[in-house]
Amino acid sequence: MLIIDMLPTLILWLIVTTLVIIPAWRILRKAGFIPALSLLLIVPLLGWFCVMIVLAFVPWPALKRGTHADIASRFE
Repeated sequence: MLIIDMLPTLILWLIVTTLVIIPAWRILRKAGFIPALSLLLIVPLLGWFCVMIVLAFVPWPALKRGTHADIASRFE
């Protein structure tokens, strides 16, 4: 009976987690990081904090690969 009561909450958590992990996967891949880091977002507060620290303070590998002109041309 207890599991049946928790089912709507579990389904909602699964939907929200999926909607957060997929974009994070793409962002991390484009930044040059291992996309599997987005799976840290499954951990409620600590995972989000770790991913944000990596994106904010670690030099992005994708920026090291190209010249400034190459990177700027991607946004035009």
